[in-house]
Amino acid sequence: MRRIGQFSLLFALLFFIVAAVWLLLAKQSPFYKPVSHYELLTPLHQVSDVELSDAVSPYLGESFWQLPLQKIQASIVRLDWVHSAQIRRKWPDLLYISISEQQPVARWGESGLINRHGEVFFPRSIAGFENLVRLQGRLDQSEKVLTEFMQTRQWFAGLDLVIAEMRFSVDNVWQIQLLGGAVIKVDELNYANKIERFIKAYPQLSAEMRNSAQTYDLRYSNGFIVAQN
Repeated sequence: MRRIGQFSLLFALLFFIVAAVWLLLAKQSPFYKPVSHYELLTPLHQVSDVELSDAVSPYLGESFWQLPLQKIQASIVRLDWVHSAQIRRKWPDLLYISISEQQPVARWGESGLINRHGEVFFPRSIAGFENLVRLQGRLDQSEKVLTEFMQTRQWFAGLDLVIAEMRFSVDNVWQIQLLGGAVIKVDELNYANKIERFIKAYPQLSAEMRNSAQTYDLRYSNGFIVAQN
């Protein structure tokens, strides 16, 4: 008798679970609620309404409970200018979307941009950002390149030297091009010390030399060489 009672209890529990699932998921159920629209909670400047709609619309009409939130989030994050996205459901048929757009601080190579985290992305167009400083190097060193640029820019600020382009080559040499055409070359070994030495010596150079396009080669242990471009 005890086994019959346990079997009956198990059967009732299973029946309850199946009924609950049917009530929530089956289209014939009065509790079935398809998600019919979404609401954007954050303003967009780069991502268009059409792009967002194309990413989300294929999932509208899905059951409120079966909506694949992770897939929708991944579809949104794949858009050019999206850095991150958060989505959540609101009963009975609404999807809330929050988007954090990319905030470029510099260009990367010919067609890329880099954000403040050192992450490189390649939008279809960089229109409006052509005048940003241009950085370049290996993709896996993008964070390092950005960090060195930010530090070097701060060091140069006191000399009114403005960086237009900064590259880190495969042979571990930094090439810094300044507005006005001057170029600074320095290897990674003792980089900070060599830049500091240059900053101390630069004001002592003649005005003619400082105002003309020169190449300053700092790759020496006891000084640097100045050559006309």
